[in-house]
Formats: sequence, structure tokens, C-alpha cells
Amino acid sequence: MPVPWEFEEAVCPEDKIPAASSRLSLTEDGDAETVAGETEEMDNDNVSILSRMSYPDSLGRKDLLVPSNEPSKIVYEAWEVVKGEDAMVGASRTICGIKIGVKWESLGNGFTELNPQNGYGQKELADLHRDAIQEYEARGPKNRKPYAQDLANRVSGLKAEVYDKIQLLVEDKIKATNGTPFRRREWRIVVLEEGEFQMTELFPERKKGIFRKHRQAPAVRRFFIVLRGEEVKITKEKEGWGQFTRHTNPWCRVDMQETREARRDHRGHLEKMGRILEARRSSVIRNEMKAERIIN
Repeated sequence: MPVPWEFEEAVCPEDKIPAASSRLSLTEDGDAETVAGETEEMDNDNVSILSRMSYPDSLGRKDLLVPSNEPSKIVYEAWEVVKGEDAMVGASRTICGIKIGVKWESLGNGFTELNPQNGYGQKELADLHRDAIQEYEARGPKNRKPYAQDLANRVSGLKAEVYDKIQLLVEDKIKATNGTPFRRREWRIVVLEEGEFQMTELFPERKKGIFRKHRQAPAVRRFFIVLRGEEVKITKEKEGWGQFTRHTNPWCRVDMQETREARRDHRGHLEKMGRILEARRSSVIRNEMKAERIIN
């Protein structure tokens, strides 16, 4: 199992990390506990975020939060994708009053839902990941594909609706946990289990039909996945990593400095030319006045 990196010195200065008066952390069993912290000056956005984290929802649940003294702690999350297939209806096709077959049509009433599974502790999910690897390695020869490669192949083979749901989930988690300029975190799928949506104590017996090559598929299927979030990179730069978009210019400070110098030189040149022209005008005026005195 991968072990998170440990760092002896703090990456972000204490005066740059806002702390709430009370925080929620993960215990060894994945349960939540409140950790006291000093209240510091924070902007409105941080106050709003920490207030949401500090108070439970209508059901009494609080957000999963990593303790502030364990910034590199690995976090697991369990999710479920429920996929309902479109219902198929058949109608007899008649030509010249003779039934020649059945025309199947899809009602288009399928659905794909993504639901968080909150009833798992952190240690339990870590054990599920470890057990999945051990069970896979015990089922086949030692020269078979590694568990990670087999998992990647199974995820890639999912139906488009399910694959897209999971991909968007991973992308959202990466965006949500990389708001700091000091740490880089990644989320990966580490467990994928496919099954049927269970409504009774046992699953129904599904046999091959006369014209079916494969077993009859259930109307609603479930996909249980476990995500692992971990810190993969940090920076010791004082200001952290800089942000950029397709329209930002990393050399803007250099360009602005050069532009200021060019404008200063241009102004100096104009002032110099102005002084020269003023001297010439003064000389012309003096010569004209001298000529007038001589004539008079």
C-alpha cells in the first residue's frame, strides 16, 4: 500500500493558513471528531467555507476533514453509480396482413445516478483496497497482469454513461482539492465492483435464454467504486505555484518594466527636443528684435 510523504517543515507559513475555532478531523476508524484551533483573521470566503464545515447538515453529518497536523494524509471515498437500462417494447410487424416478426423499440427511460456512500470508515475502505488486490493476485497465476492494469482495463470497458459519470466525479474531486498554491493532490479509482441493484435478500436466478448467448442482464445495475485521494507534490516556494490561463502572460512584469523604461526614455527624448526647439525659437526671436533695432 502506498505511504503518504512526510515533511518535517511546514510548507505554508502559519499566517497564510486560516484556522477555524473548531474543525472536524478523521480518526483512525474514519469517524469524525472535533479538533480545537485558534481563530485567526480570515476573508469572507474562508469564513463561509469553514462555517459550512463546522456545522452538520440536516441529518447531523459533517464534512470529512483531514487534521491540520496531517496535511499529507491519504483519504478514501466510496461512491456508487446506479445504471438503469432503457426499457424495450415489442410490437408485431405486419405486411399485407401477415405477421413477419417483432419490431423492438426503446422507451428511452434509462438513468444513471451517482451517490456517495457515507457508511464506510477510512480504515474499512483502505482494507477493501488491500483485500481487492490480494484476492485478485490469489485468483490467477503470478505472471498475469498487475491489479492496477486490470482495474484500468475494466474501468475503460464500462459503458459510456457510467464511464462519463465516474470521470466527471474524479475531475471534480481534483479541482475541489487543489485550491491551494502549495500542494498538489490527485484522486484515483482503486476499487471497482460491478453488481446488480439488490431489492431482496438474494439475487434472482438468471439463466440463458433459448436465443440468448449470454446471461440475461438485470434491469438496474450498480457499480461500487472507491476513490483514493493523496498528496503527490508540494512546493517550498514562499508564494507557492503561480496560476495561469490561456490568456495570462508570465512575462508581464518584465514587459511592464521594459515598457516603463521605454516610455521614460521617450519622454526624456521629447523633453530634450523641446529644450532644443525652445532655444532655437528664443535665438530667432532675439535676432529679429536685434534686426528691428538696427532698422529703426
